[in-house]
Amino acid sequence: MIFELIYIKYSAMKKLLVILTSILVITACASTKEARLSRAELRNEKKLAEQEVVKKAVEAKRYIIKLNRLYFSLGGMIDLRPRTNYIIVDGNNAIICAAYLGRQYEIKPIAAINLIGKTKDYQLTNFVSNGKYEIKMKVDNGRNSFDVYLTINKNGSCNVSFNTLMIDIVNYSGYLVPIKDKNSLPLQETNVI
Repeated sequence: MIFELIYIKYSAMKKLLVILTSILVITACASTKEARLSRAELRNEKKLAEQEVVKKAVEAKRYIIKLNRLYFSLGGMIDLRPRTNYIIVDGNNAIICAAYLGRQYEIKPIAAINLIGKTKDYQLTNFVSNGKYEIKMKVDNGRNSFDVYLTINKNGSCNVSFNTLMIDIVNYSGYLVPIKDKNSLPLQETNVI
């Protein structure tokens, strides 16, 4: 009889231990699932915020497109430095600085496209279903003019092509960086004597 009491005592403790362990495992699994869901929600909110920033920059005509790849017309590509290859659109002003390799119809050789000018015939088309913006504009400085075609995705990646009489059509890929408003910069504190 002594053996039966000890057996019953250990059996009850084993059941209690199994129940407590299962409760602990269930709560641990539930908390990791909640953490995964909250991380996914944060990623979605961050993605939506980035898309809104891109939308505002495109609609306000205040952005920089950093070009990171040049595509040849007959195939092939070259990686570029985004710090030295860019397009800046700030209202009606535009700056183009991009490397160029390809055929040219000019007497002197062309190694780069450098143009500071004004945007003319700026046309923005928004495809809401695809989340893309298509921009057609002409950048002119009085002597030279380039037709610029931009396709900007909602995440900020974009494709660019230039067209003019002096060179072949050239294609680039890059990403959009919005220009911050001048009013949003913090004011500097001054010492008052």
